[in-house]
Amino acid sequence: MTDRFAVARDRVRSWLYEHFDADGRFVTAPESGGAYFKAPYLAVACGARDLGTQVARYINGQLLDDADEYGPDMPLENRVYAMGWLALGAVVTEQYDLAASMADALERRQDPGSGGIMLPDEDAGAEVAEVCFSGGAGMGLVAAGRTESARCMADGFSSLLDAQPEPGRFYNRYRRDGSVVAKPAAGGWDKRFDSTLDEQRPATFATVVNTLVWVGRAAHEPRYFESAARYVDLVYSHRLDPANFGRATKFGWSMLNLYADTGDPRLVERARALGEVLLEHQEADGLWSPRPGDHRDAPLPMRLSYSSDCAMTICALADFL
Repeated sequence: MTDRFAVARDRVRSWLYEHFDADGRFVTAPESGGAYFKAPYLAVACGARDLGTQVARYINGQLLDDADEYGPDMPLENRVYAMGWLALGAVVTEQYDLAASMADALERRQDPGSGGIMLPDEDAGAEVAEVCFSGGAGMGLVAAGRTESARCMADGFSSLLDAQPEPGRFYNRYRRDGSVVAKPAAGGWDKRFDSTLDEQRPATFATVVNTLVWVGRAAHEPRYFESAARYVDLVYSHRLDPANFGRATKFGWSMLNLYADTGDPRLVERARALGEVLLEHQEADGLWSPRPGDHRDAPLPMRLSYSSDCAMTICALADFL
């Protein structure tokens, strides 16, 4: 079983070497911002540190704007999420100036009260934070050594569990005062947990769990591990097996991160089950197509972004088992 995950990881590594050149440029769509931001961290996880370093250097030299923020033409919420991943990748490739630039940009956008990254939202009628995008930023902040900023965010995530107004539901947006926007979000923002729906997005909470776990380690405070475990329990309170949800992807990675600090064997069992489903869906070229719906005609940068999440669980299992 261990070999199967290692083989799947190695297929992703081969794909990366085939599609990024020696300068770290994505040769198929070099101007696509969506192709780059997870690649440095992913490459290191796959055992391609040299490639990850070159991609991080390319991003630092070519894809930052005048404010030293990630500059490609992407929606603001995606850019915030991307900068968190870039800070994470910059640290593991030792590109510390890039990590600092991304962390500075995220701290400028962070609300000091709730800890969330506040973004305009017409549907909510105000600036609000969303847990997945904020969690992406949180991963980068704690990796870049901005522990107090990440702790503020982690405290907000912990409080949100108790602020939810309805049992069996978790609304993913929140205001500066920490109150929940208690309605489904419009469009792509709708990543809530709802036990009455047949398809869920466990990956929404992966960045949250990682932020909580890594803050717990940095601050030496086990209470953050307890909050992370509550998020896992939320996902697994669903009547269906979360491993079969198309957007489970990187949640296995976050559960293994939590296992390292809690030793709860259920986390390993669940991550392994999730990884087995991912193995079934890996395609001949080494990537995955976004599920549900198996969008096999999805643009390559979209497939790469989705596949990066899948690969995080595969790589974590290959290293662990």
